[in-house]
Amino acid sequence: MTHKRTIHRSLILGSAVFIAFMCFLLSIQAYLTYSQSLYKRYDDKLINILNYATNRMDLDDLYQNTITGQKTEKYNNVQQLLNYMVDDFELFYLYSLFVKNDTMHNICSGTSKAERERGEEDIPLLGLTDAYGPEEIQKYANAQKKDEITFFEEDSDWGAAYTACKPLVTSLGVHFGILCADISIAELHKTVNNYVIFNVILTLGLGVLFGLILFIWLRRNVTGPILALEKSARHFAERSRGKKSPDELIFDEPDIHTHNEVESLSRAITQMSKDMRTYVQGILTAEEQARAAQEQAEDMTELAFKDALTHVNSKVAYDKMKENLQEQIDQGEAKFAIVMIDVNNLKYVNDTFGHECGDKYILGSCHIFCNIYKQSPVFRIGGDEFVVLLQNNDYKNRDKLLKIMESTFQKTKSNTSRKPWEQYSAAYGMSEYSKGDNVSDVFKRADESMYQKKMEIKGNSR
Repeated sequence: MTHKRTIHRSLILGSAVFIAFMCFLLSIQAYLTYSQSLYKRYDDKLINILNYATNRMDLDDLYQNTITGQKTEKYNNVQQLLNYMVDDFELFYLYSLFVKNDTMHNICSGTSKAERERGEEDIPLLGLTDAYGPEEIQKYANAQKKDEITFFEEDSDWGAAYTACKPLVTSLGVHFGILCADISIAELHKTVNNYVIFNVILTLGLGVLFGLILFIWLRRNVTGPILALEKSARHFAERSRGKKSPDELIFDEPDIHTHNEVESLSRAITQMSKDMRTYVQGILTAEEQARAAQEQAEDMTELAFKDALTHVNSKVAYDKMKENLQEQIDQGEAKFAIVMIDVNNLKYVNDTFGHECGDKYILGSCHIFCNIYKQSPVFRIGGDEFVVLLQNNDYKNRDKLLKIMESTFQKTKSNTSRKPWEQYSAAYGMSEYSKGDNVSDVFKRADESMYQKKMEIKGNSR
């Protein structure tokens, strides 16, 4: 019987279309998954860098620098901060600027150690740059007007970069510039492209191998081995359905000994199943690497929430905590107290014995109230200022613990056998949340109570 469309022709055509379609889908999937993972990692890293930098800047002072064109001591500190961050965070560039009349003006830009060793100097305040075209300048101008961090890719005389821009806003709400961090994306594009090409080649290779063997097999009409092969393939599909481990993708080679193309096809399909397990394992490995990259970015975020000296929570974590408390108050679920602590005599210790002893003085003082308030988070919000959010048993025993802290500091202060930087002293004040308060009310009362305590200590020391 003559068929208009033979099984030989239909299978070859169908296989070719299927292989091409799978290559297309796998290429898109590989590109999207891998590139999204990498971009997410870059976004999180850049956000942490920009927040870290702006939290250490006096934006009002920086604004005055841009108005007057004169550098202050705080401006020089910002310059030094950006210089160190370029190297510490392995950045392409870290710089602040503003756009005016379609022209980019430098505010303060970081210079890497390698650039300084080559004799390059920091870009001057209000210096102009012509490294960007009109379209790129417009991107920066738009980012300057927003109230959030903007991400985009841009090309300049220095090469392609992935850029994050955070608007610089004064305490009065004036948008006067942007802080930008650049990361070179040449390697990112190269990595993604190589990954996609590898997957396409692997898929095409397996497909071509399958197609060639299928072509040889179709030249002979041996239905017995074909049925045996079909049976093994069907059982493999049934057993593999819903399996999550590559090790469970096992193909049982049928018992075929025809010494012809059908036997070769049987062996090739067996090998293909092994190659498939290898391929799936490769995908799982790539996903694991992407997860590891994400965890690394999360670790960087966690660092921003810890104070570098004392390892208690930082000012960033403190601001986040206040937002969470206000949400609890709004939901009617708030029950907490605040202890404000101000370490006394830090300036005296720094000026008399040096900042190294001053750091020991802060650490020793912090160790005291961390040991007392073991179930409550401690935040360092300034050089000598700390906040404790009383929770759990610390909240229940708040009055008792406050007396313990007072007694402990009195003993260390009056113990003349200690070194001067070990005679710890602190002023403190506590305030409890009451219905009708907002977060600021509680903190304000605690701060006032602490201030009164500080005045008492000064009065008694006269």
